[in-house]
Amino acid sequence: MSVWLLCALFFSLIGLTEQNGHPAPIEEVKVYSEESYCALSDCGAWLLSVTWRDKFAENNKSKKVSYDIEVLRTEQMRTVHYETIHVMPDKTSYYHWKWTSPIPLQCTSHSVRLRRHNEHHIGEWTPLYTHKGQDLNAETATVYPHDQVFMVGSNITFCCIVDTDKVPLSEFLIRISNRTYITKPVPFESPGGPDIICDIEGNASAGSTIFIGYPPDDQNLTCITRNLSSVECHWKTGRNTHLIVNRKTNYTLNGRVCEFGKCFIHTETKQVTNWTLIAKNPLGVKTLTDTADPAHRVWLRAPNNISHVAYARKVSLCWSWNEEKYALFPMICQVKLNGSIYNKTFNGVGLSSAVLLNLQPFATYTAQVRCGSLKHFYKWGDWSEITKFSTKEDIPEAVDVWIHYSEKKTYVLWKPLTQQQSHGKITGYEITIGNPKAGSRKIKVLNTELCYNITSGKEKSDQIITVSAKNSAGLSPPSTIIVPSYPDNEVDISRINSSNGGFEMSWEEFPNSTCGYVVEWFPTYNKTHCAVEWEKIPECDTWNQSGIFEAGVRYTVSVYACTDDSPKLLKRSEGYAIEKKPGKVENLKAENKERNVKLYWDEFPLEQQNGFIQGYKVITLLSGSETIIDMAFTKEPKVNLKLDPGSYTFRVSAFTSGGEGDYATIGMKVEESIYQMIANTIVSCSAATLVIIIITVLCYRKRKWLKTLLCPDIPEPKLAGKWITKAIYCTHMTEGYLKCEIQEVSSLEHPAMSGSLRGLDLIRSKSKVVPGQHFYKNISESPADVSHCSVEKLTSIIENPSYNMTIPEPVCVAQISDLTLEMQYGYLPAPNFVQNNYVVKDSDGYKPQSAYPTNE
Repeated sequence: MSVWLLCALFFSLIGLTEQNGHPAPIEEVKVYSEESYCALSDCGAWLLSVTWRDKFAENNKSKKVSYDIEVLRTEQMRTVHYETIHVMPDKTSYYHWKWTSPIPLQCTSHSVRLRRHNEHHIGEWTPLYTHKGQDLNAETATVYPHDQVFMVGSNITFCCIVDTDKVPLSEFLIRISNRTYITKPVPFESPGGPDIICDIEGNASAGSTIFIGYPPDDQNLTCITRNLSSVECHWKTGRNTHLIVNRKTNYTLNGRVCEFGKCFIHTETKQVTNWTLIAKNPLGVKTLTDTADPAHRVWLRAPNNISHVAYARKVSLCWSWNEEKYALFPMICQVKLNGSIYNKTFNGVGLSSAVLLNLQPFATYTAQVRCGSLKHFYKWGDWSEITKFSTKEDIPEAVDVWIHYSEKKTYVLWKPLTQQQSHGKITGYEITIGNPKAGSRKIKVLNTELCYNITSGKEKSDQIITVSAKNSAGLSPPSTIIVPSYPDNEVDISRINSSNGGFEMSWEEFPNSTCGYVVEWFPTYNKTHCAVEWEKIPECDTWNQSGIFEAGVRYTVSVYACTDDSPKLLKRSEGYAIEKKPGKVENLKAENKERNVKLYWDEFPLEQQNGFIQGYKVITLLSGSETIIDMAFTKEPKVNLKLDPGSYTFRVSAFTSGGEGDYATIGMKVEESIYQMIANTIVSCSAATLVIIIITVLCYRKRKWLKTLLCPDIPEPKLAGKWITKAIYCTHMTEGYLKCEIQEVSSLEHPAMSGSLRGLDLIRSKSKVVPGQHFYKNISESPADVSHCSVEKLTSIIENPSYNMTIPEPVCVAQISDLTLEMQYGYLPAPNFVQNNYVVKDSDGYKPQSAYPTNE
């Protein structure tokens, strides 16, 4: 029986899982899209969902079932996604798969097919199941996606559906169907709302707008109670989402819709409560939670209707509450007085009043109040509105009194009270002057007076002086000081140096001092009776004050010891807190005696010095220039100078540690005395005479050397070769006279002559005019010495180069040996004309031939 049952079961399983020898097919396949969030319909779907039923998987519950899923673009039949999934068998046999497309599903149709497989068998593909795109029936050009929200950093692919015969002209370059073109992925790195335009042929265009932003980033959810009956929750926004209108973030608190930043829930205040805030926008969801007991999160509201009742030194503040439950709530309150927290807190159940003590009389105040929980303090509540009040007057404080001696008079002085010290408006002062013998008298002084002359001339004993200030509340406590009948003002006055724009003094401790010391100061010059300042110092022996002294003013600073009797003067000094440069030197005058010049001027008055005069600077310049001849310094208002004759300008200025003052100017001409001039003349002439004598002696002793240096001997030329010793040139003149010139010339046959020196002659000549008969007589006596005239140029080489010279070519030269011409050395009148004649030698001897024809 069991065998038959097993067989029947086996055949029944085969009948369920196989049809015609194959596994049961995949059934009920559905393909659809899921729309993304957008304000309009059909703005762009990216999620493709596929569901199916598989009975084979239902009957194989113990094993995983695998499916191959392929997604294609229908028109091009191009695979865009292929995936294998593994699922566990489900009792319902229904399975669901989702795929996110890189482009909106409206751009073109997408088809899906599936097949089952395992390790031993791969099933058949199901038929194609198609999700239709809008490119099949779009009537106008359309761009996808549009009006959708994307996160910053997204890369988005856009598609443009156009007519079949049209082509986009812009970034839509990739064609995926007959009517659809897509872009490359476009990155968006910043938030905003960009527009995408698809330009089409024929001046047509289509476009879309998308929104780039962030998901919610809210933080710090805190829930508190303010009225003790409801909870108020607050939170802070994080990063700006950049999404507005219907894309902004929506909030719900424990399921109740809330506005941003604040949400109210009625709840019990005596139990721990959980609060959950959900912030949601198209890009994401943010969840915040908070847990607390509302009784521990009490934040009280501000008090209302605050009022006051003021006195001289205190005030009572009262207020009310708008919340009924505050009347039974334990609270602690705080007061802000004149912008500062009052040094005391106030507490109580339903507290509504407080008293402030130790206030300043006759002063104006402002006050605010806030409260918090006394048992479980969480935070201070809101401040109330400001209330303003003024305290009433009270008697003034005691005034600070001092005495001052000036010009044999005694003055009592007091400092004006400040607003905090006066406790009201001061209407005057009351002075009491008394002594043990003569009784006392009272004097009333106006509120504008700060000193009073108490000298009467009849003081024979010490006087007791009291001063009180008066206002509407009464007199201040009296301030007392003892004035001695014979004041001790005899001390040496020392000089005090400045310290950081002020004064610093020290003194020896006085053993009888019972109430410290008093330092007094006032301008040494041009002071009024009340221009005295003082400072009371406790038990110490130094004083330093700065920042209150006027520059260039001399002050007198005194130190008194405060005793049970009258003040005792210990030390007195004078000085400048800040020195300035002095003024201009006045009344500058000059005197001179010969070369000695004396300058003097007026001293600066002490009240005009502006500082301690350290000295004077005297500058001497040449008149009309800035050339400094001399610079002198002196501490006295005079100076003596010794100058050479000339015109001078003198500049005199004073200087302190604060600088140099303006200079005064005076001019003077310094002349030399007659005695000095005579002495200078004698000295000059003596010096010149001495120089001439020395030069004469030296020239005489060195005369030969000077002659050699200035007029050297001219050396005679050294002649070489054969020379014509003498030659004569004669020129016939009128009236029977001849002009004859005797010359010595060198021979033409000089062995050392070079080609460059040829044509150069040396001629020494003497010329005389004599009667013709004398010349012919001498010629006839010595005919043998007359040679034929040479018509060639005579040239000579002389060893002394300075004697080389060239002579012009003569008409004729006659050589005469040992010829002696006897010539007259007397004066011969010059002929009317001169004709050139030359000597001609023939067979009969020399005969002069005229160049002009004769009548012979």
